Amino acid sequence: MSENTLTRRQRIKAAFEGKASDNPPVSIRLDLWHKDAQSSGRLPAEVAGMSPEQVEDYLGFSRAARFRRPPRWVWPGCQIVERRTERETVREYRFPKRTLVARSGLDPEMQRMGLRAHMLAYPLATREDYVTLLDHIAGAHLEIAPGSFGDFDAATGDAGWPLLITGGCAAHGIMLSWAGYENFYLHLADFPDVVEKLIDEMDRLSQRDVWPYVQASGAELVMNAAHFSTQMTPRPIFRKYFLPYLKDFNAQIHRAGAKVVFHADDDCSGLIQEVLESGFDGTDCLATAPLVPTPLEHYLEAWQGRVVCWGGLPSTIFDPTFPADRYEQYVRHTLAVMRGRADCILGASDNVMPGADWQRLRLLAELTRLR
Repeated sequence: MSENTLTRRQRIKAAFEGKASDNPPVSIRLDLWHKDAQSSGRLPAEVAGMSPEQVEDYLGFSRAARFRRPPRWVWPGCQIVERRTERETVREYRFPKRTLVARSGLDPEMQRMGLRAHMLAYPLATREDYVTLLDHIAGAHLEIAPGSFGDFDAATGDAGWPLLITGGCAAHGIMLSWAGYENFYLHLADFPDVVEKLIDEMDRLSQRDVWPYVQASGAELVMNAAHFSTQMTPRPIFRKYFLPYLKDFNAQIHRAGAKVVFHADDDCSGLIQEVLESGFDGTDCLATAPLVPTPLEHYLEAWQGRVVCWGGLPSTIFDPTFPADRYEQYVRHTLAVMRGRADCILGASDNVMPGADWQRLRLLAELTRLR
């Protein structure tokens, strides 16, 4: 079957099946660009009134179909109270003997663009905070929002290969949402016993509550991790706190017949071997130079076709401040690197951002259109 007769869904799947392509499939997230352009009245006339999915169809890109189901922690005896202002949200986890407090901030303009809030204060700040969660862990569980992946898959159809997004390992979850990166390392140095016990218990409950959901979902492509960083999650930390969980999860999902990717919008060049040992089948939104120091060729050479590189176009090159001639050179070079390979999908890291130049998307569509 020639590339011209394959559906967009089949072209994405072909990369994960090791089938070489003269023209790499293209799947690029447009949701942030679209939300900003639509809410500010700057959506180009030729796509006015279109949804992000319809714009993807118009450009000939495979749909970046993402079914997000991040698990939510439910704690016994805990009342969650939120207070919101225009710029800040305060969330209190009111346990019987102690209250944990998280604060996040987002100005109105960033809200309009659809950007996420940034953490100002994390709920885990002291040893006693960790002990509070451990005291209630026996009755805790992870809750996944209702909704059918099968229905989402059917709605996507041949326009793309949907990705089921779930939570990752506990250590990274604590770093990202419960303590913050810097605080996590301070806590690990000051009271490692309760930090490591909470990691173990959270990983155990994830295996109990999340893994069966993923296996039963019918998803063929799963994302279970994000933002591995050479600087913030270095090899010793990754090997001790990330690798065991990821190896077990990925092996289990492989037995269910699905592929597993991680969201790679960070510099993970120092974790090449760990990605392989984890058993990942591919990256999502792989960040490359000049967004990070590492070029696409480095990952292709290191992984030798064992990990699909889905990405290669930094979001910064779509911005009008990046010279237009250098943009075209960059895209043509990336296409030349990917052409004829079986381990590449052209994507952006991690999104085409608000204010991006529409003409650059049109040029990308022209350069990647099957003839």
